[in-house]
Amino acid sequence: MNESNSRPAANFPDSANPGPFALTARKFAWRYVGNVAFWIQRLTGVALVGYLILHVHTIHDLQNPEKFDAALKLFGTPLFKLAEIGLLATVILHALNGIRLTMVDMGVQLTRQRQWFWYFAIGAGAVLFLAGAIPMFIYGILQHS
Repeated sequence: MNESNSRPAANFPDSANPGPFALTARKFAWRYVGNVAFWIQRLTGVALVGYLILHVHTIHDLQNPEKFDAALKLFGTPLFKLAEIGLLATVILHALNGIRLTMVDMGVQLTRQRQWFWYFAIGAGAVLFLAGAIPMFIYGILQHS
């Protein structure tokens, strides 16, 4: 290690004298990202199982055309269209976090893996979400008759 990398923190220049909150935020900025990702994966997984149960129950109603038509009419309301947009966000979060977990399980060692995942999830997730949510909002909610 050279001398510039082994200097204690006290020798680094004080940039604008950050307050105690900024120092605490910097210290713990990426410490709990794995725990947050764990809970995101679990909660989105439970939400997707709930959606799957509702979906299978609705498909089961195909045997009774009146009940099926009533369910489809209910699912065409703006509230359920907003729920579909939420479903899209849930699927994207679950899928991107699953990709991260697969990479970790395969042994991909990124030096800044935590930051990389969040930047990737925010960037790719936002693009995918907007690409799906905007048409769903325009055609499902704004043009609802």
